[in-house]
Amino acid sequence: MTTDGNMALSSEKWSWKFFDRVAGLDSKKIENCFSCGACVGDCPAAKNSSFNFRKIIYDVALGEEEKVLSSKEVWYCFQCFFCMNKCPWRIGIPYIISRLRRMALERGYGWDLLEILSGVGRNLVESGLSISPRDYARLDPKKAERELTEMRLEMGLPEKYEVSSKAMEELKVILKETGFSEELEKLNKNVKEFKKCSENY
Repeated sequence: MTTDGNMALSSEKWSWKFFDRVAGLDSKKIENCFSCGACVGDCPAAKNSSFNFRKIIYDVALGEEEKVLSSKEVWYCFQCFFCMNKCPWRIGIPYIISRLRRMALERGYGWDLLEILSGVGRNLVESGLSISPRDYARLDPKKAERELTEMRLEMGLPEKYEVSSKAMEELKVILKETGFSEELEKLNKNVKEFKKCSENY
C-alpha cells in the first residue's frame, strides 16, 4: 500500500489495464513514485506550472483515464530528462508522458497545444527565432512589438533582432538534415486535418 497526502492507494484497487498501457516496462517500479517525489522537487516544469508526475501517475493507477488524457498537465513536461537523473529507480518518466500524449491525441485532446507548438516551429524555419511578439501577446501583437522595440532601443540594441542570412542558411541545412522540416510539415498537416474534422462536428 502507498500513500499520497491523506490518501492511501492499494495496488489491489489499481486499474491495471490503463496502468500497464501507460507505464510499460516500468509497471513494477512505478509504485515507488508515490512515496518518493525526487523528480518533482527539481522538475523545471513543476516549478513553472501545475505539472506533477506523482499526481498524474496516481490518477493513472486509479484508472482516471479521461481525467488524465484531457488534462493540460501532460503537455507541460519539458522532456528535458532531468527527472531520469534524479529518479532512484530510473523510471522512464519522459517516455510515460510521451505515451500519455499520444493516447490523448488519439482521443482528440491536445491538438490546440500542438497548433501552438507547430507555430513555434514555423517561426524557427522562417526567421530563425522561435517566439515572436504575436505569439506571446496574441490579443495585441502590434502593441507588444512596439514595447519590445522601445525596450531594445533603451538597451542600446537595434530595433529588431534578425538572424543573419549566413546563420539562416546554416539553420535550414540543420533543420533539413535532422528531419525537423519534414516532421514539421507532417505536424502542420495533421493539425489542419484535425481542425477541419472539428469544424464539421
